[in-house]
Amino acid sequence: MPRLLHAGDVILFHDGMRTLCTGRAWEEKDQVHCEYRGAVLTYPRRDVLRIEKAPVTPAKEEVPKPQSAVPPSPPGAPPAGRSIAPEAVKPPRSTSSAKGPGPLFYDPRRPKRYWSAPDRHHDTYEQAVAALSAEFGQPPAWVEERLADINDLNEIRERLRGELKATGETGRDENRQPAFAASGVEFYNPRRPKRYWTSPQAQHDTLADALQALSREFGKPPEWVERHMGEANDTGLIRRSLQEALAAGKP
Repeated sequence: MPRLLHAGDVILFHDGMRTLCTGRAWEEKDQVHCEYRGAVLTYPRRDVLRIEKAPVTPAKEEVPKPQSAVPPSPPGAPPAGRSIAPEAVKPPRSTSSAKGPGPLFYDPRRPKRYWSAPDRHHDTYEQAVAALSAEFGQPPAWVEERLADINDLNEIRERLRGELKATGETGRDENRQPAFAASGVEFYNPRRPKRYWTSPQAQHDTLADALQALSREFGKPPEWVERHMGEANDTGLIRRSLQEALAAGKP
């Protein structure tokens, strides 16, 4: 009879977020539990939409190795296979972090459900993405593309740092310019065939079209974009105003 291996289950929440377990997930009274890297995460049952069970696949049958006959050791001799002064053996290197699982990016049990850092907490997903965007000096869309299905905050931050290293970037620090600095590209110029530009490659005939483009980029309605884009006519400074408004959770 083949032994069964269980892959990770997925917990789906009512607000659209999900947690990937590294083991199984199950319900118990008014709570839902999730095996995650040797720990068990617990969520209120009322926040969970459903549990998606991972497929169960048969593992290869383990064939016991034949035992070789070993003659008994004479009295006073060390057991067969051991030397009198055995060398120290290093323990196997652990593939998991020494610190164990990091804090969760999203946890519905917390007063502020989204964390972009252990000391930086937010009410909404957009605010957390904006905070990571400001820290790593990249647009919110860049951050979202790299979040994937990871809910471990340490892993998310390591992935973002790794992506920056791959492109020669290092993220923001105290001496670096803000994520969006002055670009030298005018947002509005009546002398151009297409008067409104949200970037040199994105040119628009009307203000409404330009607001729609920024709306898609920042995940907010055009009215919100127009309200928080500021007075600057530089596309980089406009984006910085929108990023700051997003990080502050302005309505």
